[in-house]
Amino acid sequence: MSNIQKLNNIDHANIKINTDYSADLGDSKMFCPAFPNEMRALQSCYPLVFYKDPQTGSFHPIALFGFEENENLYLDENGWNGAYIPIMVQRGPLMIAAEGAQGSEEQQRVVAIDMAHPKVSRESGQALFLELGGNSDFLERAAAMLEAIHIGHQQSISFVEALLALDLIAPIALKITLKTGAQHELSGFYGLDDEKLQTLSGDILTGLQAQGHLLPAFMMLASQSQLQSLIARKNARLAAQ
Repeated sequence: MSNIQKLNNIDHANIKINTDYSADLGDSKMFCPAFPNEMRALQSCYPLVFYKDPQTGSFHPIALFGFEENENLYLDENGWNGAYIPIMVQRGPLMIAAEGAQGSEEQQRVVAIDMAHPKVSRESGQALFLELGGNSDFLERAAAMLEAIHIGHQQSISFVEALLALDLIAPIALKITLKTGAQHELSGFYGLDDEKLQTLSGDILTGLQAQGHLLPAFMMLASQSQLQSLIARKNARLAAQ
């Protein structure tokens, strides 16, 4: 169960963050949110698709890490084995929370921490605060990353809305056959309709570009080549067992 607290240099003076990556530290997840402002980096490592929330029906761009629940094929004995680590993974127990009355102009974003997260420590890791109470360099970098996450979340909403308006998000069937003969079929995921995207008029494409949506769309399409790399990771994991 989460224990979210507003971060401050009194209650959390001695709190440190473990920056390693492992299943024990909560990193064994099948996917994480992928934001338009990092898709250029993400597409070189991960397949990027859309996940439809079964409760709300909303679509979210994600980076895929595995083919089964709680499977992360980018984790190994040395930590995270990938050239780029998504910012939603890097943030660990830190997050942005809203302070003040909901909807109020005085509502402000503040840094919060989940004290129940396995990466929170009092013994070892990156300190959040300096001895005299100032922010550590680590916390300053983390705050900048959290701001990028906030911006990325807003971008994702408008990105998905624009694609849905053009009927560019379609169900995909990811049927994977491994070297062992085992088959995996991933359901509940969606992709960009490449054919429809390629036949859009110049005016519509220009509009998407002006809104900043065209580049992440092409990055998502380019990322599909990473699916074979993910299958190779799965086969290597099976061979090592």
